[in-house]
Amino acid sequence: MNPPEAEPTKLVAVAVPLSLNNELSEEERISLNQLNRCLSRYDRYFVAPRGARNPDMNFRIKEFDKKYFGSAQAHNKLLLSPEFYRSFSDYKFLLIYHLDALVFSDQLEAWCQLDYDYIAPPWIHEVPGGSGKVLGRCGNGGFSLRKTESFLRVLNATKTTISNWKLWQLITIKRSRAEKMFMLPLLLLLFTPKLRKSILIKYGYTRNEDGFWADHAKYFYPDFTVSPAELALKFGFDKDPGYCFEMNNRVLPFGCHAWHKYDKSFWTGILHDQNRQSRKKRQAG
Repeated sequence: MNPPEAEPTKLVAVAVPLSLNNELSEEERISLNQLNRCLSRYDRYFVAPRGARNPDMNFRIKEFDKKYFGSAQAHNKLLLSPEFYRSFSDYKFLLIYHLDALVFSDQLEAWCQLDYDYIAPPWIHEVPGGSGKVLGRCGNGGFSLRKTESFLRVLNATKTTISNWKLWQLITIKRSRAEKMFMLPLLLLLFTPKLRKSILIKYGYTRNEDGFWADHAKYFYPDFTVSPAELALKFGFDKDPGYCFEMNNRVLPFGCHAWHKYDKSFWTGILHDQNRQSRKKRQAG
């Protein structure tokens, strides 16, 4: 039986995952500067491999085993690990901020007050036949707000509301027939009553971790709440920022993800306007 988690004593922290390469690119520096400009009053942490150098002394460091770094798959395992969320159990919420994210204002406390377990920019889908786009569900984990206690409830669960067969399908999806045969011993573990079922997710789930939180966490903790897509759009944009901007009544969100991957010119224009307004305020003040 897992020991009870301590009650959180602080509202929210910001967690910035680093790679094995400690040198930051120009775009990552822009992302980091924007975070420091808008959210400097919050506790900020680099999530880093053990022994990493701290690239910004405004941050503290949470160190983890190097096996959790160096690839998207390794990062997924970290964010499906109780160890990760337990290290932030002093905080009720955790803002995950990849270094391809941007934040535009300090709305963090207000988003925490909505008390969702998971809020992230919604995915955008192309309509079949090329006839347009449609707002999908919440949302992309690279800029996301997570309720620490609820994530630990999911990851410590010994029961699920789905059948063992469906759970088996969940952890073997996208795997070859040979891989499934190799994993057959895991099938027996599904029938172990006190086993943390989520350990099978950590080692077997092959999709990005944000898809698990958006779609499957509720099977391990039925009260797990995910923000509706329309609200998540106000929280953040990911793909197709121009489309999202129009869908959001031409209002900027709290932040965005993958800013230099999807329509970089859109976001550099926004940053330019914000910097110009900041200069005007300083000159006027």
